[in-house]
Amino acid sequence: MASKTEERREQLRQKLIAIAESRIANDGYAALTARDVAGEAGCALGAIYNIFKDMDALVTAVNARTLAGLEAAVARAFSDEGVRRDPKRGLVTLGLTYFHFVTAHPKLWSAIFELGFRAGKELPQWQIDEHVRLIGHIVKPLRVLLPGASEQRLDLLARSLFSAVHGIVSLGLARRFMAVPPAEIAAQITFIVEAFCDGVVARGARRP
Repeated sequence: MASKTEERREQLRQKLIAIAESRIANDGYAALTARDVAGEAGCALGAIYNIFKDMDALVTAVNARTLAGLEAAVARAFSDEGVRRDPKRGLVTLGLTYFHFVTAHPKLWSAIFELGFRAGKELPQWQIDEHVRLIGHIVKPLRVLLPGASEQRLDLLARSLFSAVHGIVSLGLARRFMAVPPAEIAAQITFIVEAFCDGVVARGARRP
């Protein structure tokens, strides 16, 4: 049974995560400061570091919530039996689910990659495991499309497809030069994923 001290500590931990999550969602990862979080939480600055090793650890906790949100969105999308049975439809659904989730939470999703790209910082193992789980969602329908393919080949194809969809989404939403216009992103994801599926089936399990 948790002591009162442990309960208060956990309550403060959850409060700090919620505040950081809200601030990142509104202002972005780069604007997050310990002083602002502590001020909103009504606690001393040092109280943050009694719970989290550093601000990156706090952001990592926020990222865990974001990834859990994506997992929940994928689960809802695959509650449709038709989606589960049709691998091409399933992959299109995954791509569109990813797009809609990132569109709804652009700054929170960006924080996952921004934290990972910091110099000298390594992603925690749990976050690497979550990324592997994300790729695993893509591997499942690919395995149906290519029953003769090795797991290594399926993993490579899944990572390639994710990279293609992520590129369309991230560049499009950022309105970068030569990016797909935002209004066309969903249609282009559908086209790219369907063409990818048709292509890998036509070529079979062999490498390009």
